[in-house]
Amino acid sequence: MVELVVDRIVAGGTGLAQLDGLKVFVPFAAPQERVRARITVRKKDYAVAQIAEILEPSPIRVPAPCPFYGACGGCQLQHLSYEGQLIVKKLIVNDALQRIGRVFVPVRNISGHSEPWRYRNKTQYPVQPQEPNQALRQDSSASLTPSSTPEQEQTAARADRAPSRPKVGFYRQDSHVLLDIPTCLLHPEALDRIRAGAVEAIFAADETAYDERNHKGNIRHLVFRTSGTETVVTVSTRTQNIKPLLVERLAALAGVSGIVQTVNPDRTNRILGNRTVLLAGRAELHFQVLDKSFRVSPLSFFQVNTGQAEELCRKVLRYCAPTGGETVLDLYSGVGMLTIILAGFVGKVVGCEIEGSAIADARFNAELAGADNVEFIAGDVDNVIASIDRADIVVLDPPRKGASPATIKHITRLRPDRVVYVSCNPATLARDLKLFEELGYQTTDVEPTDMFPQTFHVEVVTRLERKRG
Repeated sequence: MVELVVDRIVAGGTGLAQLDGLKVFVPFAAPQERVRARITVRKKDYAVAQIAEILEPSPIRVPAPCPFYGACGGCQLQHLSYEGQLIVKKLIVNDALQRIGRVFVPVRNISGHSEPWRYRNKTQYPVQPQEPNQALRQDSSASLTPSSTPEQEQTAARADRAPSRPKVGFYRQDSHVLLDIPTCLLHPEALDRIRAGAVEAIFAADETAYDERNHKGNIRHLVFRTSGTETVVTVSTRTQNIKPLLVERLAALAGVSGIVQTVNPDRTNRILGNRTVLLAGRAELHFQVLDKSFRVSPLSFFQVNTGQAEELCRKVLRYCAPTGGETVLDLYSGVGMLTIILAGFVGKVVGCEIEGSAIADARFNAELAGADNVEFIAGDVDNVIASIDRADIVVLDPPRKGASPATIKHITRLRPDRVVYVSCNPATLARDLKLFEELGYQTTDVEPTDMFPQTFHVEVVTRLERKRG
Protein backbone atom coordinates (compact mmCIF):
# COMPACT_ATOMS: atom_id res chain seq x y z
CA MET A 1 0.00 0.00 0.00
CA VAL A 2 1.10 3.55 -0.73
CA GLU A 3 -0.24 6.97 0.19
CA LEU A 4 -0.83 9.33 -2.72
CA VAL A 5 -1.99 12.91 -3.15
CA VAL A 6 -3.91 13.24 -6.41
CA ASP A 7 -2.85 16.36 -8.25
CA ARG A 8 -5.42 16.56 -11.06
CA ILE A 9 -7.61 14.67 -13.50
CA VAL A 10 -6.08 13.98 -16.91
CA ALA A 11 -7.42 12.90 -20.30
CA GLY A 12 -9.37 9.67 -19.91
CA GLY A 13 -10.78 10.79 -16.56
CA THR A 14 -8.13 9.26 -14.28
CA GLY A 15 -6.36 10.98 -11.44
CA LEU A 16 -2.64 11.71 -11.61
CA ALA A 17 -0.33 11.49 -8.60
CA GLN A 18 3.43 11.27 -8.07
CA LEU A 19 5.33 8.57 -6.17
CA ASP A 20 9.05 9.22 -5.85
CA GLY A 21 9.05 10.91 -9.25
CA LEU A 22 6.94 8.17 -10.89
CA LYS A 23 3.62 9.12 -12.48
CA VAL A 24 0.78 7.13 -10.95
CA PHE A 25 -2.63 7.02 -12.62
CA VAL A 26 -5.50 6.53 -10.18
CA PRO A 27 -8.95 5.73 -11.65
CA PHE A 28 -11.96 7.28 -9.92
CA ALA A 29 -9.81 9.70 -7.94
CA ALA A 30 -10.63 13.37 -7.46
CA PRO A 31 -8.33 16.40 -7.49
CA GLN A 32 -6.45 17.29 -4.32
CA GLU A 33 -7.43 14.27 -2.28
CA ARG A 34 -5.19 11.95 -0.26
CA VAL A 35 -5.71 8.24 -0.73
CA ARG A 36 -4.26 4.92 0.30
CA ALA A 37 -3.87 2.86 -2.85
CA ARG A 38 -2.60 -0.47 -4.14
CA ILE A 39 -0.25 -0.47 -7.14
CA THR A 40 -1.75 -2.80 -9.76
CA VAL A 41 0.52 -2.02 -12.72
CA ARG A 42 4.11 -0.84 -12.57
CA LYS A 43 6.07 0.13 -15.68
CA LYS A 44 9.36 1.91 -16.20
CA ASP A 45 7.84 5.37 -16.52
CA TYR A 46 4.39 5.08 -14.92
CA ALA A 47 2.18 3.03 -12.62
CA VAL A 48 -1.55 2.43 -12.11
CA ALA A 49 -3.04 2.25 -8.63
CA GLN A 50 -6.43 1.25 -7.23
CA ILE A 51 -7.91 3.24 -4.36
CA ALA A 52 -8.21 1.21 -1.16
CA GLU A 53 -9.18 4.06 1.16
CA ILE A 54 -9.87 7.77 0.81
CA LEU A 55 -8.01 9.48 3.63
CA GLU A 56 -8.89 13.09 2.78
CA PRO A 57 -11.65 13.46 0.17
CA SER A 58 -11.59 16.15 -2.49
CA PRO A 59 -14.03 19.04 -1.95
CA ILE A 60 -15.66 18.18 -5.29
CA ARG A 61 -16.15 14.46 -4.57
CA VAL A 62 -19.82 13.35 -4.36
CA PRO A 63 -21.54 9.96 -4.13
CA ALA A 64 -22.09 8.48 -7.59
CA PRO A 65 -25.84 7.92 -8.12
CA CYS A 66 -25.51 4.99 -10.56
CA PRO A 67 -25.31 1.57 -8.86
CA PHE A 68 -23.15 0.30 -11.76
CA TYR A 69 -20.62 3.14 -11.64
CA GLY A 70 -17.09 1.84 -11.38
CA ALA A 71 -17.99 -1.43 -13.09
CA CYS A 72 -19.59 -0.07 -16.29
CA GLY A 73 -17.12 1.67 -18.59
CA GLY A 74 -19.56 4.30 -19.84
CA CYS A 75 -18.90 7.02 -17.24
CA GLN A 76 -15.72 8.24 -15.56
CA LEU A 77 -16.71 11.39 -13.62
CA GLN A 78 -19.91 10.62 -11.70
CA HIS A 79 -17.93 10.84 -8.45
CA LEU A 80 -17.34 14.56 -9.08
CA SER A 81 -19.88 17.32 -8.60
CA TYR A 82 -21.15 18.67 -11.90
CA GLU A 83 -19.47 22.02 -11.28
CA GLY A 84 -16.28 20.11 -10.57
CA GLN A 85 -16.61 18.15 -13.81
CA LEU A 86 -16.76 21.40 -15.79
CA ILE A 87 -13.57 22.68 -14.15
CA VAL A 88 -11.81 19.36 -14.78
CA LYS A 89 -12.77 19.34 -18.47
CA LYS A 90 -11.61 22.92 -18.99
CA LEU A 91 -8.23 21.99 -17.50
CA ILE A 92 -8.00 18.88 -19.72
CA VAL A 93 -8.58 21.04 -22.81
CA ASN A 94 -6.05 23.62 -21.63
CA ASP A 95 -3.44 20.94 -20.90
CA ALA A 96 -3.83 19.35 -24.36
CA LEU A 97 -3.52 22.70 -26.15
CA GLN A 98 -0.37 23.71 -24.29
CA ARG A 99 1.38 20.34 -24.02
CA ILE A 100 0.57 18.89 -27.46
CA GLY A 101 -0.13 21.91 -29.64
CA ARG A 102 2.01 24.57 -27.96
CA VAL A 103 -1.09 26.76 -28.22
CA PHE A 104 -1.32 29.28 -25.38
CA VAL A 105 -4.80 30.77 -25.69
CA PRO A 106 -6.99 31.17 -22.60
CA VAL A 107 -9.76 28.55 -22.66
CA ARG A 108 -13.17 30.05 -22.05
CA ASN A 109 -15.38 28.65 -19.29
CA ILE A 110 -17.17 25.51 -20.42
CA SER A 111 -20.89 25.69 -21.19
CA GLY A 112 -22.61 23.25 -18.86
CA HIS A 113 -25.86 21.42 -19.41
CA SER A 114 -28.97 22.50 -17.51
CA GLU A 115 -29.81 18.80 -17.02
CA PRO A 116 -26.66 16.63 -16.89
CA TRP A 117 -28.65 13.38 -16.68
CA ARG A 118 -30.93 11.55 -19.15
CA TYR A 119 -29.55 13.65 -22.01
CA ARG A 120 -28.55 11.07 -24.63
CA ASN A 121 -30.78 10.60 -27.66
CA LYS A 122 -28.89 7.47 -28.73
CA THR A 123 -27.55 4.37 -27.00
CA GLN A 124 -25.78 1.27 -28.30
CA TYR A 125 -26.09 -2.07 -26.53
CA PRO A 126 -23.80 -5.01 -27.28
CA VAL A 127 -25.60 -8.37 -27.13
CA GLN A 128 -23.92 -11.55 -25.94
CA PRO A 129 -25.06 -15.03 -24.86
CA GLN A 130 -25.12 -15.85 -21.19
CA GLU A 131 -22.17 -17.84 -19.93
CA PRO A 132 -23.18 -21.46 -19.31
CA ASN A 133 -23.00 -21.10 -15.54
CA GLN A 134 -25.00 -17.85 -15.69
CA ALA A 135 -27.84 -19.03 -17.90
CA LEU A 136 -31.19 -18.91 -16.20
CA ARG A 137 -33.16 -22.12 -16.29
CA GLN A 138 -36.36 -20.82 -17.72
CA ASP A 139 -38.33 -24.07 -17.89
CA SER A 140 -37.63 -25.63 -14.52
CA SER A 141 -37.34 -24.73 -10.89
CA ALA A 142 -35.91 -28.18 -10.07
CA SER A 143 -32.68 -28.29 -8.10
CA LEU A 144 -30.52 -31.38 -8.20
CA THR A 145 -29.64 -33.08 -4.96
CA PRO A 146 -28.07 -36.47 -4.24
CA SER A 147 -31.61 -37.86 -4.06
CA SER A 148 -32.88 -36.31 -7.33
CA THR A 149 -35.17 -38.55 -9.33
CA PRO A 150 -34.41 -39.44 -12.97
CA GLU A 151 -37.36 -37.26 -14.01
CA GLN A 152 -35.86 -34.26 -12.17
CA GLU A 153 -32.48 -34.85 -13.79
CA GLN A 154 -34.05 -35.01 -17.25
CA THR A 155 -36.00 -31.80 -16.59
CA ALA A 156 -32.84 -30.00 -15.44
CA ALA A 157 -30.91 -31.25 -18.47
CA ARG A 158 -33.60 -29.89 -20.79
CA ALA A 159 -33.41 -26.55 -18.97
CA ASP A 160 -29.62 -26.44 -19.50
CA ARG A 161 -30.13 -26.90 -23.23
CA ALA A 162 -32.97 -24.37 -23.44
CA PRO A 163 -32.25 -20.90 -24.84
CA SER A 164 -31.54 -18.23 -22.24
CA ARG A 165 -32.15 -14.53 -22.18
CA PRO A 166 -29.14 -12.75 -23.70
CA LYS A 167 -26.87 -10.32 -21.91
CA VAL A 168 -27.66 -6.80 -23.09
CA GLY A 169 -25.74 -3.97 -21.48
CA PHE A 170 -22.40 -2.17 -21.53
CA TYR A 171 -18.75 -3.17 -21.45
CA ARG A 172 -16.38 -2.77 -18.55
CA GLN A 173 -13.78 -0.06 -19.10
CA ASP A 174 -11.23 -1.04 -21.78
CA SER A 175 -12.61 -4.55 -22.14
CA HIS A 176 -15.15 -6.69 -23.93
CA VAL A 177 -16.51 -8.07 -20.67
CA LEU A 178 -20.22 -7.35 -21.00
CA LEU A 179 -22.22 -6.32 -17.95
CA ASP A 180 -25.93 -7.09 -18.09
CA ILE A 181 -27.06 -3.58 -17.08
CA PRO A 182 -30.80 -2.88 -17.10
CA THR A 183 -30.75 0.89 -16.63
CA CYS A 184 -28.60 3.88 -17.56
CA LEU A 185 -28.91 7.36 -16.06
CA LEU A 186 -27.59 9.03 -19.21
CA HIS A 187 -30.47 8.22 -21.52
CA PRO A 188 -34.26 8.62 -21.15
CA GLU A 189 -36.06 6.08 -18.99
CA ALA A 190 -38.09 5.04 -22.03
CA LEU A 191 -34.96 3.44 -23.50
CA ASP A 192 -34.58 1.28 -20.38
CA ARG A 193 -38.10 -0.01 -20.92
CA ILE A 194 -37.41 -0.69 -24.60
CA ARG A 195 -34.23 -2.52 -23.65
CA ALA A 196 -36.14 -4.76 -21.25
CA GLY A 197 -38.74 -5.46 -23.93
CA ALA A 198 -36.02 -6.21 -26.48
CA VAL A 199 -34.40 -8.79 -24.18
CA GLU A 200 -37.73 -10.58 -23.84
CA ALA A 201 -38.34 -10.30 -27.59
CA ILE A 202 -35.01 -11.94 -28.44
CA PHE A 203 -35.74 -14.73 -25.99
CA ALA A 204 -39.32 -15.26 -27.18
CA ALA A 205 -38.20 -15.37 -30.81
CA ASP A 206 -35.50 -17.94 -29.97
CA GLU A 207 -32.88 -15.70 -31.59
CA THR A 208 -29.21 -16.34 -30.81
CA ALA A 209 -26.89 -13.72 -29.35
CA TYR A 210 -23.55 -13.15 -31.07
CA ASP A 211 -20.52 -14.84 -29.51
CA GLU A 212 -17.47 -12.91 -30.71
CA ARG A 213 -15.05 -15.60 -29.50
CA ASN A 214 -16.23 -18.20 -32.00
CA HIS A 215 -18.03 -15.84 -34.44
CA LYS A 216 -21.36 -17.59 -33.99
CA GLY A 217 -24.84 -16.40 -33.11
CA ASN A 218 -26.81 -13.68 -34.84
CA ILE A 219 -27.83 -10.60 -32.78
CA ARG A 220 -24.74 -8.41 -32.33
CA HIS A 221 -26.00 -5.02 -31.17
CA LEU A 222 -29.18 -3.11 -30.45
CA VAL A 223 -29.04 0.62 -31.24
CA PHE A 224 -31.81 2.92 -29.99
CA ARG A 225 -32.19 6.49 -31.20
CA THR A 226 -35.02 8.65 -29.91
CA SER A 227 -36.46 12.05 -30.76
CA GLY A 228 -38.18 12.11 -27.38
CA THR A 229 -41.53 10.90 -28.68
CA GLU A 230 -40.43 8.25 -31.18
CA THR A 231 -37.65 5.66 -31.11
CA VAL A 232 -36.04 3.74 -33.95
CA VAL A 233 -34.50 0.37 -33.06
CA THR A 234 -31.62 -0.81 -35.24
CA VAL A 235 -30.77 -4.50 -34.91
CA SER A 236 -27.24 -5.40 -35.99
CA THR A 237 -27.01 -9.04 -37.05
CA ARG A 238 -24.23 -11.34 -38.22
CA THR A 239 -26.42 -12.92 -40.91
CA GLN A 240 -29.18 -11.62 -43.14
CA ASN A 241 -31.69 -13.76 -41.28
CA ILE A 242 -33.85 -12.34 -38.54
CA LYS A 243 -36.83 -14.01 -36.88
CA PRO A 244 -40.18 -12.40 -37.84
CA LEU A 245 -41.38 -12.83 -34.24
CA LEU A 246 -38.49 -10.65 -33.01
CA VAL A 247 -39.47 -7.87 -35.41
CA GLU A 248 -43.11 -8.20 -34.41
CA ARG A 249 -42.33 -8.03 -30.69
CA LEU A 250 -39.97 -5.06 -31.08
CA ALA A 251 -42.45 -3.13 -33.22
CA ALA A 252 -45.12 -3.62 -30.55
CA LEU A 253 -43.06 -1.93 -27.80
CA ALA A 254 -44.41 1.40 -26.59
CA GLY A 255 -42.72 4.38 -28.26
CA VAL A 256 -41.03 2.36 -31.02
CA SER A 257 -41.69 3.93 -34.43
CA GLY A 258 -39.43 1.81 -36.62
CA ILE A 259 -37.35 -1.36 -36.78
CA VAL A 260 -34.24 -1.45 -38.96
CA GLN A 261 -31.79 -4.28 -39.63
CA THR A 262 -28.15 -3.85 -40.54
CA VAL A 263 -25.93 -6.83 -41.36
CA ASN A 264 -22.30 -7.03 -40.21
CA PRO A 265 -20.87 -10.47 -41.12
CA ASP A 266 -17.23 -9.69 -40.28
CA ARG A 267 -15.04 -10.42 -37.26
CA THR A 268 -14.80 -6.81 -36.19
CA ASN A 269 -15.62 -4.39 -33.38
CA ARG A 270 -17.58 -2.24 -35.83
CA ILE A 271 -21.19 -2.04 -34.71
CA LEU A 272 -23.15 -1.41 -37.91
CA GLY A 273 -23.02 -2.75 -41.43
CA ASN A 274 -22.83 -0.62 -44.56
CA ARG A 275 -26.55 -0.46 -45.22
CA THR A 276 -29.89 -0.84 -43.50
CA VAL A 277 -33.15 -2.58 -44.31
CA LEU A 278 -36.45 -1.24 -42.99
CA LEU A 279 -38.40 -4.06 -41.34
CA ALA A 280 -41.28 -2.13 -39.76
CA GLY A 281 -42.52 1.44 -39.36
CA ARG A 282 -40.28 4.37 -40.34
CA ALA A 283 -36.48 4.42 -40.37
CA GLU A 284 -35.97 8.17 -39.91
CA LEU A 285 -36.41 10.50 -36.97
CA HIS A 286 -36.75 14.30 -36.96
CA PHE A 287 -34.91 16.58 -34.52
CA GLN A 288 -35.47 20.30 -33.91
CA VAL A 289 -32.38 22.51 -33.58
CA LEU A 290 -32.72 26.31 -33.53
CA ASP A 291 -36.15 26.23 -35.22
CA LYS A 292 -34.89 23.97 -38.01
CA SER A 293 -36.03 20.37 -38.53
CA PHE A 294 -33.46 17.70 -39.39
CA ARG A 295 -34.22 14.24 -40.70
CA VAL A 296 -31.75 11.67 -39.39
CA SER A 297 -31.44 8.16 -40.86
CA PRO A 298 -30.08 5.19 -38.86
CA LEU A 299 -26.56 5.33 -40.37
CA SER A 300 -26.30 9.14 -40.25
CA PHE A 301 -24.30 10.91 -37.55
CA PHE A 302 -26.14 13.31 -35.27
CA GLN A 303 -25.10 14.82 -31.95
CA VAL A 304 -26.25 12.59 -29.06
CA ASN A 305 -27.17 15.60 -26.92
CA THR A 306 -29.88 17.58 -28.71
CA GLY A 307 -29.99 20.42 -26.19
CA GLN A 308 -26.26 21.04 -26.31
CA ALA A 309 -26.30 20.74 -30.10
CA GLU A 310 -28.16 24.05 -30.11
CA GLU A 311 -25.47 25.61 -27.93
CA LEU A 312 -22.83 24.25 -30.30
CA CYS A 313 -24.57 25.84 -33.30
CA ARG A 314 -24.73 29.22 -31.56
CA LYS A 315 -21.00 29.12 -30.87
CA VAL A 316 -20.12 28.16 -34.44
CA LEU A 317 -22.33 30.94 -35.81
CA ARG A 318 -20.76 33.48 -33.48
CA TYR A 319 -17.21 32.47 -34.38
CA CYS A 320 -17.97 32.49 -38.12
CA ALA A 321 -19.06 36.13 -37.66
CA PRO A 322 -20.78 36.29 -41.06
CA THR A 323 -21.57 39.62 -42.71
CA GLY A 324 -23.94 38.26 -45.35
CA GLY A 325 -22.05 37.54 -48.54
CA GLU A 326 -19.45 34.92 -47.62
CA THR A 327 -18.89 31.54 -49.20
CA VAL A 328 -18.58 28.94 -46.43
CA LEU A 329 -17.14 25.44 -46.72
CA ASP A 330 -18.56 22.99 -44.15
CA LEU A 331 -16.42 19.83 -43.95
CA TYR A 332 -17.73 16.59 -42.40
CA SER A 333 -21.19 18.15 -42.66
CA GLY A 334 -23.28 15.11 -41.66
CA VAL A 335 -27.03 15.70 -42.05
CA GLY A 336 -26.39 19.40 -42.68
CA MET A 337 -27.12 20.83 -39.24
CA LEU A 338 -24.40 23.50 -39.27
CA THR A 339 -24.62 23.97 -43.05
CA ILE A 340 -28.32 24.82 -43.03
CA ILE A 341 -28.19 27.02 -39.93
CA LEU A 342 -25.30 29.00 -41.46
CA ALA A 343 -27.14 29.33 -44.78
CA GLY A 344 -29.44 32.03 -43.45
CA PHE A 345 -26.52 34.34 -42.67
CA VAL A 346 -24.11 33.95 -45.63
CA GLY A 347 -24.10 34.01 -49.42
CA LYS A 348 -23.46 30.30 -50.00
CA VAL A 349 -22.56 27.16 -48.05
CA VAL A 350 -20.99 24.02 -49.49
CA GLY A 351 -21.21 20.90 -47.31
CA CYS A 352 -18.96 17.87 -47.75
CA GLU A 353 -19.73 14.41 -46.33
CA ILE A 354 -18.67 10.87 -47.21
CA GLU A 355 -21.61 8.96 -45.67
CA GLY A 356 -24.27 8.44 -48.33
CA SER A 357 -27.25 8.33 -45.97
CA ALA A 358 -26.15 11.58 -44.32
CA ILE A 359 -25.85 13.31 -47.71
CA ALA A 360 -29.39 12.15 -48.59
CA ASP A 361 -30.65 13.47 -45.25
CA ALA A 362 -28.79 16.76 -45.71
CA ARG A 363 -30.29 17.41 -49.14
CA PHE A 364 -33.75 16.57 -47.81
CA ASN A 365 -33.21 18.90 -44.83
CA ALA A 366 -32.03 21.77 -47.04
CA GLU A 367 -35.12 21.46 -49.21
CA LEU A 368 -37.33 21.29 -46.13
CA ALA A 369 -35.71 24.47 -44.77
CA GLY A 370 -35.94 26.27 -48.11
CA ALA A 371 -32.16 26.79 -48.11
CA ASP A 372 -31.52 27.37 -51.81
CA ASN A 373 -27.98 28.67 -51.27
CA VAL A 374 -26.72 25.29 -50.05
CA GLU A 375 -24.84 22.61 -51.99
CA PHE A 376 -23.81 19.19 -50.68
CA ILE A 377 -20.96 17.22 -52.21
CA ALA A 378 -20.64 13.50 -51.48
CA GLY A 379 -17.13 12.16 -51.12
CA ASP A 380 -13.95 11.92 -49.09
CA VAL A 381 -13.04 15.30 -47.64
CA ASP A 382 -9.43 15.17 -48.88
CA ASN A 383 -10.56 14.52 -52.44
CA VAL A 384 -13.40 17.02 -52.46
CA ILE A 385 -11.50 19.94 -50.95
CA ALA A 386 -8.72 19.52 -53.52
CA SER A 387 -11.24 20.61 -56.17
CA ILE A 388 -12.49 23.66 -54.25
CA ASP A 389 -10.97 26.98 -55.26
CA ARG A 390 -12.59 29.46 -52.89
CA ALA A 391 -13.87 29.77 -49.32
CA ASP A 392 -14.12 32.83 -47.10
CA ILE A 393 -14.84 30.72 -44.01
CA VAL A 394 -14.16 27.02 -43.39
CA VAL A 395 -16.00 25.02 -40.74
CA LEU A 396 -14.85 21.49 -39.94
CA ASP A 397 -16.18 18.90 -37.49
CA PRO A 398 -14.05 15.77 -38.05
CA PRO A 399 -14.28 12.44 -36.19
CA ARG A 400 -12.18 11.79 -33.07
CA LYS A 401 -9.04 11.08 -35.11
CA GLY A 402 -9.08 14.71 -36.27
CA ALA A 403 -8.29 16.13 -39.69
CA SER A 404 -5.53 14.77 -41.90
CA PRO A 405 -2.49 16.94 -42.67
CA ALA A 406 -3.62 16.93 -46.32
CA THR A 407 -7.00 18.40 -45.36
CA ILE A 408 -5.40 21.12 -43.25
CA LYS A 409 -3.00 22.01 -46.06
CA HIS A 410 -5.89 22.23 -48.54
CA ILE A 411 -7.81 24.49 -46.15
CA THR A 412 -4.91 26.87 -45.74
CA ARG A 413 -4.35 26.86 -49.53
CA LEU A 414 -7.83 28.42 -49.87
CA ARG A 415 -6.72 31.24 -47.54
CA PRO A 416 -10.08 31.67 -45.76
CA ASP A 417 -10.29 34.60 -43.38
CA ARG A 418 -11.51 32.33 -40.56
CA VAL A 419 -11.51 28.65 -39.71
CA VAL A 420 -13.95 27.31 -37.11
CA TYR A 421 -12.89 23.88 -35.85
CA VAL A 422 -15.32 21.69 -33.87
CA SER A 423 -13.66 18.79 -32.08
CA CYS A 424 -14.65 16.01 -29.67
CA ASN A 425 -11.01 15.15 -28.92
CA PRO A 426 -8.77 17.82 -27.33
CA ALA A 427 -5.60 15.85 -28.13
CA THR A 428 -6.13 15.65 -31.90
CA LEU A 429 -7.49 19.21 -31.88
CA ALA A 430 -4.26 20.44 -30.29
CA ARG A 431 -2.18 18.52 -32.83
CA ASP A 432 -4.14 20.02 -35.73
CA LEU A 433 -4.05 23.56 -34.35
CA LYS A 434 -0.27 23.32 -34.24
CA LEU A 435 -0.18 22.57 -37.97
CA PHE A 436 -2.66 25.36 -38.74
CA GLU A 437 -0.43 27.81 -36.90
CA GLU A 438 2.63 26.60 -38.78
CA LEU A 439 0.72 27.25 -42.04
CA GLY A 440 -0.18 30.85 -41.32
CA TYR A 441 -3.18 30.82 -38.95
CA GLN A 442 -3.54 31.96 -35.37
CA THR A 443 -5.83 30.43 -32.74
CA THR A 444 -7.91 33.24 -31.23
CA ASP A 445 -10.71 31.55 -29.28
CA VAL A 446 -11.25 28.19 -27.58
CA GLU A 447 -14.62 27.42 -26.00
CA PRO A 448 -15.67 23.98 -24.73
CA THR A 449 -19.24 22.72 -24.54
CA ASP A 450 -20.23 19.88 -22.22
CA MET A 451 -21.89 17.58 -24.72
CA PHE A 452 -21.22 14.48 -22.58
CA PRO A 453 -21.82 15.05 -18.83
CA GLN A 454 -20.54 12.37 -16.41
CA THR A 455 -17.83 11.32 -18.89
CA PHE A 456 -14.38 12.70 -19.70
CA HIS A 457 -15.46 13.58 -23.26
CA VAL A 458 -15.83 17.22 -24.20
CA GLU A 459 -16.73 19.14 -27.37
CA VAL A 460 -14.59 22.16 -28.22
CA VAL A 461 -15.23 25.01 -30.66
CA THR A 462 -12.11 26.86 -31.79
CA ARG A 463 -11.67 29.89 -34.03
CA LEU A 464 -8.55 30.55 -36.10
CA GLU A 465 -7.83 33.66 -38.15
CA ARG A 466 -5.43 34.08 -41.06
CA LYS A 467 -2.31 35.98 -40.08
CA ARG A 468 -1.91 39.25 -41.93
CA GLY A 469 1.31 40.47 -43.46
